[in-house]
Amino acid sequence: MIVQDLSFGGRYDGSPIVISDGTAPPPDAVNSYQPTGCPGGRAPHLWLEEHRSLYDALGADYALVRVDPNVRVSGIVEAAACRGVPFALIDLDTPDAGALYTRKLTLIRPDQHVAWRSDEEPAAPLDLMDLVRGARPIPTERLG
Repeated sequence: MIVQDLSFGGRYDGSPIVISDGTAPPPDAVNSYQPTGCPGGRAPHLWLEEHRSLYDALGADYALVRVDPNVRVSGIVEAAACRGVPFALIDLDTPDAGALYTRKLTLIRPDQHVAWRSDEEPAAPLDLMDLVRGARPIPTERLG
């Protein structure tokens, strides 16, 4: 069987619903994929306890992956609830998670692509929710 037009590293760099953190994505190559938590790309996969896939844990909702349980997330959780956004908080405490997700917080869209990441909550979490769901453009400097 021949498979054509297969792309492992599809990205949404420059999308109005993705907030760049200024880091450069890895090179895009048709026949290789380099996992990265860089906004715009597919969220890196890892296996959780009991051989459960992170992608299964993400489900069909927006998900906030947190690799440091001490980082405050109540503003983002409340903003999602206020806007009626289906949302899951996923705490990861494996060494692999910290290596793949190099920021403490990573917001992942329902299509499993990274929308935003940071080491702390943004000053305006409602604006973050509005931007990533395409409700309205928000100046990204307010979203850190």
